[in-house]
Amino acid sequence: MHAIAYILAALFAATAFARPAATTPPFEVSHIKVHEANGLNFNTTIEFTIHDPDPLTNATSECSYLWATGSNDYPQAQYAPCGNSSFAWNMANYTNINSFVLGLEHVFIDPAVGDYPYNEVTNFGKAIVTAEAFSCNLYGGQADCKQFRNSTIKAPIYATVAKRR
Repeated sequence: MHAIAYILAALFAATAFARPAATTPPFEVSHIKVHEANGLNFNTTIEFTIHDPDPLTNATSECSYLWATGSNDYPQAQYAPCGNSSFAWNMANYTNINSFVLGLEHVFIDPAVGDYPYNEVTNFGKAIVTAEAFSCNLYGGQADCKQFRNSTIKAPIYATVAKRR
């Protein structure tokens, strides 16, 4: 009898942490700017704004990064912090300056999950960025791409993690 109660409690707990990823609104990515300069000792830069519209957080941050053009020195396995350190990002996949996937994470406090320090939740999302989202100007070995004005790329939440005891 106790074994059944433990199994049901474990199933309920697993469902409680699986549900937020399905019901949480996606992150919103906007104001993407990518500049690439080709040649010896030139860099590629990216800037963008990320917004978490979840009513519990309703947070926004600016993110940016610079790496040597032609290299893969952008954040890949690790996440790079954004201006608001509760957000971070990585380049989950990179083809070129107007075709890439941003891996995004946002850490926030949810008192419904538990008492400190177990009330910290991390949501993970991915934003697929394609040439259709940009206007690019090419000039003298350089490229500037900007996301179309008043457009947003949705980054669905694919995982939610909370600290466990």
